Amino acid sequence: MHFTLPTVSVSSLTLLASAVNGVTIDWTANPEEKVLVPQCEDLTFALTGTHDIQNFNKKGRFKRCDFSSSTVMLGATSNEEVTMTGQDFLKRKKYYYGCDVNDHCNTINMKTLVEVIPTYTKTENQPCSGSLTPIKTFPLPSVEVCSSACDQKKDCMGFSFDPDEEKKCHLFDSVPTPSGQTKAGAACYAAQTECPPISTPHCSIDTEVTCTLNDDPTKECSEFAKTFPKEAPANAVGCEVMLKYDYKLTATTTETSTWTWATRTRKGDEPANFARPRVYSWLDEGGITDPTIEGASTAPLASSETVVVDFCKAGKYKTLAEAVVQSASNTICTSRDQYKLTVRGVDGVVCALDTITCPNGDILSRDPANDCQFPACPVNLVVGETDGSGQQGTGTGTSEAQNRDGCGFDDPIVGCVMAEDQAGLPMSWVGTTDCNDYVPVNENDCVKQVRYTYYVYHGNEPSGSVLIDSLRYRDGSYWETKPEDNPHGNPRAYREDKWGTTIGPESWIDTWEGENVDFCKASSVNTRFEYNADGGGLIDCSKAGEYTLVTKGVPGPPTTDCSLEISLSCRIDDGEIPCEEYNSPADGDCSRTATYIHVLQNMAPFNSGKDLLLTSITRNRPGDVPHGDDFDFLDDLYNEVPQTLQAAFSMTIKESPTINFCTDDTNYVTTFNTVSTPDSGTTQCEDEVMYTLDLSS
Repeated sequence: MHFTLPTVSVSSLTLLASAVNGVTIDWTANPEEKVLVPQCEDLTFALTGTHDIQNFNKKGRFKRCDFSSSTVMLGATSNEEVTMTGQDFLKRKKYYYGCDVNDHCNTINMKTLVEVIPTYTKTENQPCSGSLTPIKTFPLPSVEVCSSACDQKKDCMGFSFDPDEEKKCHLFDSVPTPSGQTKAGAACYAAQTECPPISTPHCSIDTEVTCTLNDDPTKECSEFAKTFPKEAPANAVGCEVMLKYDYKLTATTTETSTWTWATRTRKGDEPANFARPRVYSWLDEGGITDPTIEGASTAPLASSETVVVDFCKAGKYKTLAEAVVQSASNTICTSRDQYKLTVRGVDGVVCALDTITCPNGDILSRDPANDCQFPACPVNLVVGETDGSGQQGTGTGTSEAQNRDGCGFDDPIVGCVMAEDQAGLPMSWVGTTDCNDYVPVNENDCVKQVRYTYYVYHGNEPSGSVLIDSLRYRDGSYWETKPEDNPHGNPRAYREDKWGTTIGPESWIDTWEGENVDFCKASSVNTRFEYNADGGGLIDCSKAGEYTLVTKGVPGPPTTDCSLEISLSCRIDDGEIPCEEYNSPADGDCSRTATYIHVLQNMAPFNSGKDLLLTSITRNRPGDVPHGDDFDFLDDLYNEVPQTLQAAFSMTIKESPTINFCTDDTNYVTTFNTVSTPDSGTTQCEDEVMYTLDLSS
């Protein structure tokens, strides 16, 4: 996380203390496998070399590096930083990115998973108000476990934890509010529902897809599908109905920007008749003639098309509009909207339009999928005549039991805690240490046993679904290089005695397994617990939970509070060419500006309070260069006043002497030295780096 301080200029020195609120990915060979982005945070790709950025639309294509239907977020670009605005990361979901330049996705594993995680507004010692109905309740032991359950349920918008209730954890699909009642140990957490506005130069896009009947714009397609054929338009040819899709893409910019992607894609079933292809680009095939958006302006795109859909044939039609705009300041803005149309189908049979009235007042139509028979009422069927006579007859009917319990179980919850002689079942453990929070003190604390926990909650009533299998998969674990520490196999089966049986409330999963982990070895270990069931073909009853353990590869934290990291580099004219790689051209372009870049970064976490007091910032470079052999930045820029570098902030100081690359026969050795004192005042920290520009050859 980086933040911005003001710019200070002195002569040919430039102090640029900048930091961007967000997350940065080093977009080069072997990037981070998984990156977590909090809601509404910017995501910056720092490109080293020439790469593009493409967004896969499916996890399987991401794994195979299949770019056949990906979205190009950025074309091939060299050595730039591009930012995707946090406005595009409000929705909690996973994004899969890769580079297709020179097959980088395959050859140098250039792909990464980005997962948006919730940012909660936290109210401690208060449960949420009772105005919302929970989507799930769990007998979970702590706020932390309840938070993990909400994180793993994508429609969870917050939770309430009440220690006095048997099922302490309540999950909500709407944003909850605190009750105002003080209760020790309680909590009310609410996820963000909108991102704050951004003030820096940027772009934004609004995308909307709508569908109506071509001959009656007042009738929306999905609503019409529920009433067909009872409300079929008079000019419909049999079961075929013409629909009109309207697309509105509006880009708003504060600086000159460019449309780089604007497409409509049909997914699922194909209409019976259509004019445009399955994938249509408004940039390539019409709609946007000039991709440039000049200055601060609004660029609207309105487009429409008609298709013919056979409403007697069951099908699912998905129509997606997607756009990408890149601003002059390398901000990438995206937007997408999808219209889903589900047609039940009647197998080519259009039934009579008479109805029946059930004793409870329900009016039922004939069912085309059941040979135009009426659905059954519970008892005492009353048949309403349609000839206007008003005569009524009586009859009897039966109703079939409906399975309303769905799969009968919730998404698995996977966790990892440090092994501390816990007793009982995992859901009863309290005061545990999450594996990702453990940091070894020294090399003797590297290899530790952890306990992976697996919890699957079953409903209180028997369901109609049958458990197929329950398996644990682990990818990249410590024992892949130490087979003797792999006693369980991969995958590992759980509750095999329940495979093939109906899922009921008596067969919860609440268990754990132990494993040794080397916390001093850099690695990323993903554990996935799959719970697969047969829901009778009506619903998808395959669910999974995941936990990723990331070890940093360090023997332990520093013994002091020193958190400053410094670096020194040199660029020709503050551009892309490193000074040591510059070859003067034949026309004698020898004298060039060598921009020395001094970076100071406080590595302590944001808001941790671990600020640093910079008491000395000096540079030494023997030789005939501006500013002398020794230069005191603190003296020149701040009149010897020590400066505070806040936690997670960075400071960049640039010095730009002119050097003759043709006649100099020198090794310029630059030493950059800093002295800082943590706020704790317990120690003094000194850091030093060197950079050599060798012109002797």
